Amino acid sequence: MKKQTLISLIILFLLAGIFGAFFGIENVIIFSLVLAIIGLVFANYQIIAYALCLYPFIDFVLRSFAPGIASIWDELLFIAMFLVWGYKYIRYRNEEGFKQTPLDLPVILFLIAMLVVFIINSPDYRISLEGFRAVIQYILWYFVIIQLLKDTKGAKMLCLIFVIVVSLMAIHGVYQYIIGVEMPAGWVDSKEAGVRTRVFSILTSPNILGSLITLALPLTLSFAGLYKNIKTKALFYILSLIMVGCLVFTFSRGAWIGFGVSILVYAFLKDKRLLIPVLVVGVLSALLVPGIANRISYMLSPEYIESSLRGGRLVRWITGLQILQGTPLFGVGLGHFGGAVAINNELSYLVGTEMVETFYMDNYYLKTAVETGFFGLFAFLILMYQILVNGLRTIRITTDKVSKELEIGILAGLFGVIVHNFVENVFEVPMMTSCFWLLVAVLMHFWYINYKDNNIVLTNKN
Repeated sequence: MKKQTLISLIILFLLAGIFGAFFGIENVIIFSLVLAIIGLVFANYQIIAYALCLYPFIDFVLRSFAPGIASIWDELLFIAMFLVWGYKYIRYRNEEGFKQTPLDLPVILFLIAMLVVFIINSPDYRISLEGFRAVIQYILWYFVIIQLLKDTKGAKMLCLIFVIVVSLMAIHGVYQYIIGVEMPAGWVDSKEAGVRTRVFSILTSPNILGSLITLALPLTLSFAGLYKNIKTKALFYILSLIMVGCLVFTFSRGAWIGFGVSILVYAFLKDKRLLIPVLVVGVLSALLVPGIANRISYMLSPEYIESSLRGGRLVRWITGLQILQGTPLFGVGLGHFGGAVAINNELSYLVGTEMVETFYMDNYYLKTAVETGFFGLFAFLILMYQILVNGLRTIRITTDKVSKELEIGILAGLFGVIVHNFVENVFEVPMMTSCFWLLVAVLMHFWYINYKDNNIVLTNKN
């Protein structure tokens, strides 16, 4: 057997050398890597789902070294996953059918609601189509990921990779704070003192880095609770502390609020006795940690309110509400205000007697309301509500300790991001929306496993 393996390796190296002479060794290496990845996917189709956990790294590398495909790589990955899903359905249709969960219908209804807004109210169809795509494209990850996940082990591995990715970014963020990384002047109010720098790791915004940590930190605590080995448990607790440190150094008040809510939810679901200690630590941090205390106290000061009314969140929210009053039912049209699509198209609106150029609304719910009216806002709120309700139902029916621990961490993180969206356009960032729906899919995958197992048990009893 060893002799045959050696002969096979020699033949492979000879073939690689011959093809390298004709096509270039770099092309042969790339082709070999592609073949290896395809082989792994066919051996275990759910491996391709892990690629979405690497979204921040892949996007950063491609934008840095291959900008030509940086804007389309996630679409290509989606197509690849869709094709693997088709392969899985054909190859294993007798063993693993199409998965259905209680969240499928709410997601579909929201997509239909956005389609209705697009058809009824599109002042500029090109812009509206772009806005429609920006809203729905990344939600579609939910359907693909849930079909590609095979078992609890695969879901746990996906969660672990996600935690490792965010941990590495948090370590990098702490490093940025230590060296005092340069930041744009607009990231801190000119009247605010004490903020030396705001970290962002490989992203372009400290607010989004804070939101990503909010999504991942409760899940990191879940992994710490899963392992009995002292060293492994300590490792995840250390990573959790690093994430907390990085979150503080983002100086993102919105992310702090989202994180605070996520930790309270985690404590409530894990053990209600943890609520009081968590609240005490939170209050003491807000009062005694200089960076947090200064940032929060400034937010409550007359200077901040004056500054915000002049060119910050408050004036943006007031402007958004004024625009919404003119088109309350279906809004001004998808992509027409408050987000990246409108900014890229340099749109502006008449507010009173003044023409106002579009801007980031810093409130995804208000942005949704302005673009799609109360019709679209209601559909979006129902969708967020259904995520939380079905997450709680999943935890309630789960008997497996590992699954339940991960479910608690996922749901707490999702809750934090949903809250953060009240003061930030978190879902305007493709990476954040993709990671959010990735974990929603994992959560509902756990629901499907438990529902199927419970049905098997009931059938056997009957």
